[in-house]
Amino acid sequence: MRSRWNDADGAPLDALDLLVYASRLIGAETSLVVWGGGNTSIKTVERDHRGREVDVLRVKGSGSDLKSVQRKDFPGVRMDDIRALLPREDMGDQEMVGYLAHGLIDVGGARPSIETLLHGFLSARAVIHTHADAIVSLTNHDRLREVFESVYGKDVLTLRYLRPGFRISREVADAIAAHPEAKALVLERHGTITWGATVRDAYEATLELISRAEEAIGEASRGRRVFGGPRVAVPPPEARRAAALAVAPRLRGILGRARRVVVAFDDSPAVTAFVSSADAPRLSQIGPATPDHTIYTKRLPCFVGLDGPRTGAALATAIERAVDEFVAEYTGYFDENRFEGAALTDPLPRVVLVPGLGMFTAGKDRRTAGIVNDIYRHTIDVIGNASAFGGYVSLSAKDAFDVEYWPLELYKLTLAPP
Repeated sequence: MRSRWNDADGAPLDALDLLVYASRLIGAETSLVVWGGGNTSIKTVERDHRGREVDVLRVKGSGSDLKSVQRKDFPGVRMDDIRALLPREDMGDQEMVGYLAHGLIDVGGARPSIETLLHGFLSARAVIHTHADAIVSLTNHDRLREVFESVYGKDVLTLRYLRPGFRISREVADAIAAHPEAKALVLERHGTITWGATVRDAYEATLELISRAEEAIGEASRGRRVFGGPRVAVPPPEARRAAALAVAPRLRGILGRARRVVVAFDDSPAVTAFVSSADAPRLSQIGPATPDHTIYTKRLPCFVGLDGPRTGAALATAIERAVDEFVAEYTGYFDENRFEGAALTDPLPRVVLVPGLGMFTAGKDRRTAGIVNDIYRHTIDVIGNASAFGGYVSLSAKDAFDVEYWPLELYKLTLAPP
């Protein structure tokens, strides 16, 4: 991955503006983060309301999008309040949110990221966390340790998956403190953490980490048949789009049983190759690339089991049958994993995969349907790349549910435009 850092652009900027600059560079690379994913931070010295110099962590606010962040999107949290938590072994989510709110240097500022303590517990001045496709591709398969050792040696630490919060923040800090020679840390099924004395150091460390992963993926994928090869014939574009246009009104009604939705269609080559492949029925039902995707895509897409292209009434009937099966399975998934306070969202799919045709995505408006589409296209990339190393794996159903219905993740959706 090529560095986009420009010294001329960065030279006149203060520490926070440099963080904004680097954050936008990262946000512009959709293979690093998509739609609110990832977070960045810088530790600064500022003056409080009494004019005293205090150490402050400026960290991306919850729900902000890195590609368009501004200074105001980085609330400041007093570092002495963060350091005071280091002796603790654990802390509940709501207690953590309340505690950090009291530590804000700007009264009434944006809510700090869910992963604020992950940044604050590290001694490095600048920290960057991404959900890079290339890195997740290296963690979401069944040969993780072997592959990581061959790609990174001892330079990069890995930690088992834990939902974001206090415990994983402590584990990250402890692991890095125990291995000061490490250059980066990777959270399994989640993403990257890099750091440095400056924002640019952390940014360049991120790119180095990604570049090594991309090289490994390229080598592993060379000459390999993706997704087991084709299973269902793919008609010409004109025929696909005519079939999609004909079925779209009925599909919108099927997916809009609980609330009105907008449906988008995608028959790009990467999508049609995946949905029409031999392995798609199995691979699509394993799980998301990273946990935060679930709030948009749900844990799984609806896969329409067709053995050949369909059009008209036959296509609509097959889709409706598949959606009914999805609803029954999703309701069972909710009942099996629910926790106190969790309320069932509508059990209808957000993503519908149709062999020989393409992918439909649904959302409350055009923007949201587009977000769902973007995220699942990245999921397809990760599945393909991870499968080059071994069997694709994802979160357990319980771990996925705990993020999909986690109040701190759902809060992000309340920040989206109405």
